[in-house]
Amino acid sequence: MKSKFALLLLPFLFFSLSGCAQLQTLKGKIKTPEISFERIEIAEITLEDIKLLIQTEVSNPYPISLPASSLDLDVKIEGTQFSKVKLSLEAISSSSKKQLPIEVKLKYSDLAALYKKVPGKKELLIRIEGEAGLPIPEKYRVLAGTESLKFPFQDERLIPAVLPNIEIRNFKILKPDVAKITESANSAEVAKKAVSFLDALLSPKNKKSPGSALNAGLEALDISIDTEFDLVLNNKAASELKFQDLNFELFLENDKFLTGSPVNIVNTGKESILTIKTSFPLKSVSNSIANAVTKRSSSFRLSGKASVVCPGVSTDPIGFGFSKEGNFRW
Repeated sequence: MKSKFALLLLPFLFFSLSGCAQLQTLKGKIKTPEISFERIEIAEITLEDIKLLIQTEVSNPYPISLPASSLDLDVKIEGTQFSKVKLSLEAISSSSKKQLPIEVKLKYSDLAALYKKVPGKKELLIRIEGEAGLPIPEKYRVLAGTESLKFPFQDERLIPAVLPNIEIRNFKILKPDVAKITESANSAEVAKKAVSFLDALLSPKNKKSPGSALNAGLEALDISIDTEFDLVLNNKAASELKFQDLNFELFLENDKFLTGSPVNIVNTGKESILTIKTSFPLKSVSNSIANAVTKRSSSFRLSGKASVVCPGVSTDPIGFGFSKEGNFRW
């Protein structure tokens, strides 16, 4: 009986061993998901933080989607642990490759202490270390030999030491001469209204707002009022910032007031002076704008985009996005 039982087991043992051998062969040949880390870029500098962009690509060879997974990052600056970041990676469609840019923000409130440790240092070495885990769909785990694949990675680059600030200086609204007003008006009556309105709006002796241009009967007058001022951007940390261009929007008392670009940019290392000459249509003057201009004082919101170069870090322009609120007088 023992010998017969042993003979009966032989075929099963043979197929079992054969299956194991085939499985091992398949494990060596089957494609598995891959993740590649291409580079770290400075995506944007703002008034609050530096945004880094880690460019990654995930390849999924399976005919079914890879489920969402996670990525653990260690951020070190000048050899010191700065932060730990846990990020989510989206699901990857079947038989496809997907670019997965990962954004990391370095807040100036956290960087301030580091700047004090390395005063005068213009460029800082940032190192990103981490591990991504890509889960294997259940039906492929036996073939892959694991439930998930781990991909360690590391990269580093220089970032500028920046703590930027922006100010409005030398703000002026230029009163047009009477001849220009008369030329733009379609009647002597409209011209007289416009001169009176602008006298009330821009005279330093007047303290009472003339109200909106609409209420003054000037909604059809096609004339613009010129303005001049400087936008001064300075870096309170050590790196140099050289501005190449800028576009902005200025709101007074929550009403859109001015838009434009600089006519001249003077970069002097840690400070840049951008000369602005722009205008606003007289007919756009609202009650809020008129009140602010008459008082020569207003709450404001200044926002926009610029391009900067950081010598020693990158010759390619880096985006600079800004949004600042406050109060100013002129």
